[in-house]
Amino acid sequence: MKPWIGAQIVLLLMWSQHAAADDACPKTAYSSNYQKNLPIVDADGLIKSITPLLAGGQISCQVGINHKNPSTNERLRIETGSYEGIKYSFYHSDGSGTIQGDKNSTLDTIKDLHLTNWSIKCVKDGMDDTHWCSLRKHNISIGIWKNGSHFISVGNDHFPSSDITLRIDKNQPVTAVAESGFTEKQADLLISQMKVGESALSRYQEWPYRANKDKKVELYGFSEAWKILNVIYSTAQQ
Repeated sequence: MKPWIGAQIVLLLMWSQHAAADDACPKTAYSSNYQKNLPIVDADGLIKSITPLLAGGQISCQVGINHKNPSTNERLRIETGSYEGIKYSFYHSDGSGTIQGDKNSTLDTIKDLHLTNWSIKCVKDGMDDTHWCSLRKHNISIGIWKNGSHFISVGNDHFPSSDITLRIDKNQPVTAVAESGFTEKQADLLISQMKVGESALSRYQEWPYRANKDKKVELYGFSEAWKILNVIYSTAQQ
């Protein structure tokens, strides 16, 4: 084979790789570690859908070297959009992402440097393939367990036998022992208040000091974030 013919074949294969990736995901960005001579495989995602989960959402892809298998490139799908006026962005691979938690937020890391958004997290159990998902802002986490029940946690590294407390706006404070956490009934009550509330005041004690740590958390975007989390959780079960 003549050298120039071989070069043309290599170029054709490289173009084919890009074309295939772009066909699978028209809006594709290639990372600096992308290897043109390696095949592209889809990430083994928590969310199997290749289309947006939410109306009006858009899918874009990132292609780069697969760190779990360096002989391939990996394609990650990211869904972005605005849901009921609240901006969001999350990965279909593991459900992680960000939801607008401040009226001035743009979901841009630099522009939002001094703002706090809702972060999304999903964890898959490798033993039984079940999963749980949660939202977090400052020291408050709200989520859905593997069995579909709801939970809320406040703070971390709690002082032994101390309490955790949440007060939504001017509602009655809700208290639980830190080790056992809020009951499902308490969690459901708090979530219903948070959906229509403006702020949550949290209190807990962190080891090694037996002193209350109070934090006021703005609830901007929580109602929409909770709906988005439920869509991610349910879709991941399919």
